[in-house]
Amino acid sequence: MQEPMETQLKEWAQYVGHFQLPRWEQLPELELYMDQVIVLMEKILSGLLYGKKNLLTPAMVNNYVKLGLIPKPIKKKYGRRHLAYLVVITLLKELFAIGEIKAAIQMQTQREGSGQAAYDLFCAEIEFALAAASAEMLGENQPSPAPAQPENRLLRMAAWAFACRTAANQEVVLHRENQE
Repeated sequence: MQEPMETQLKEWAQYVGHFQLPRWEQLPELELYMDQVIVLMEKILSGLLYGKKNLLTPAMVNNYVKLGLIPKPIKKKYGRRHLAYLVVITLLKELFAIGEIKAAIQMQTQREGSGQAAYDLFCAEIEFALAAASAEMLGENQPSPAPAQPENRLLRMAAWAFACRTAANQEVVLHRENQE
């Protein structure tokens, strides 16, 4: 029973070691309706957050709008800005309360000068942290990052915390599945 779990864990670690989030320019230009947003978010994040059901629901999106985490949709349609916010929120809600996420997004967006730059930096930090967690799981040398600028320290620490929590959770989920 131990061997299949190790194989599954290795496969997942290899997957996340090369995981890529879509950058701002790769997000759809066309505005999407709610059901399309939900499908797209599942497609982007389901392999990363294995075992998680309902990563994003219409009720969650509506609550994020009500709480001011994301802008209101325009004529019930969501654009790149909405999608970028939803990627960030969906990943960070694994670690932080909604109020903390809102403050962190505002802080990083102000520091970077634009939502696009802040989102792309977030993607890069998440990917690097996942690669490091993957290397740890595979017993490989971890990549060494350049020191974080003080203004990006929070983002880097959040990315590493997310990657470590996600990797640890994956091991627990696979252990549970293999015990059943």
